[in-house]
Amino acid sequence: MNKTFKPNYYERLDMVGHPEWQQAIDVAKKYVEKKLKLFAPCEALNERVFGMPAAEHFVLGAFDKLFTGEWEWSAHRAVHTQLVGISLSDIRHHLRDWQKQTHLELVQLDERMADRMAEDEEALDFAYDFAEKAVKGDQALLAYLQAMRRCNNYEEMAKEMGIGIQQVYQLQRKLIRRIKKRRNKA
Repeated sequence: MNKTFKPNYYERLDMVGHPEWQQAIDVAKKYVEKKLKLFAPCEALNERVFGMPAAEHFVLGAFDKLFTGEWEWSAHRAVHTQLVGISLSDIRHHLRDWQKQTHLELVQLDERMADRMAEDEEALDFAYDFAEKAVKGDQALLAYLQAMRRCNNYEEMAKEMGIGIQQVYQLQRKLIRRIKKRRNKA
């Protein structure tokens, strides 16, 4: 969408003097700064992202777009109005792109977490299998292992097994001893 070949385009840009450009840039920066405060604090518009204040980044980018012909200067608009319009459009596009990237990163994080959870689940299954082999033949410890898989805490385990909490702790210690003994043999 390069519009650099339109006649009179650069003539209009050349008609604007340096002081008028500077004033237009300053006015546009102030306006864009006020608009950006509506988004504060927003990581996507943080100074660290651009290496300069966001308002300055967008207004100078708008200035460049006018001179490269990426945006055509509407003859009926004042210079600062044109810079503001381009800047606000760029801000919307930047936020949309940032949101898409952030969503993509979250999806990738979810996938990594799901993979990690699957690995953890495999490790947990391995640990339970190892423990079951260590307590083979001891019905109380097998019941304890089954309760461990289903329950979230010791109180639930005691209730499910129909024993007191102290007995649950005793079974836990007994299980640890058996696992250590089996591990030392392996």
